[in-house]
Amino acid sequence: MSQRSFFVQLGMLSFGAAILLFFLNRLPQLQAYSSLSWISLAAFAGLCILMYQAGYRAAMSDNKNDFTNAVLGFTVGKMFLAILVILGYSLLAQPPDKLFIIPFFAIYLIYTIFETYFMMKLGRMNA
Repeated sequence: MSQRSFFVQLGMLSFGAAILLFFLNRLPQLQAYSSLSWISLAAFAGLCILMYQAGYRAAMSDNKNDFTNAVLGFTVGKMFLAILVILGYSLLAQPPDKLFIIPFFAIYLIYTIFETYFMMKLGRMNA
């Protein structure tokens, strides 16, 4: 996957996710969590860029284990980060309900699917 193709697809995905967030945040139950939603969108988009760069370098590496290590490292790191964000938000903001999880995990799921897609493409580049 070329860098241009990646950024075009990431832009389209982020635009679609932003539209989804716009409508989710209009729901009265989720309006209080709009800041977390938008920050999550930006963070996951940024993480995608980092993951693409690391995956591209690892795919071009002579050591074939570099790519697997990059994928596993980012996957575990992202899961750990998501858990920390959920726990941190629960403890610091003390929301009255747990509905803040809905937009956060919607964004998490959207970007995880995209990351799986582009990492599979990167893995086939030098195969």
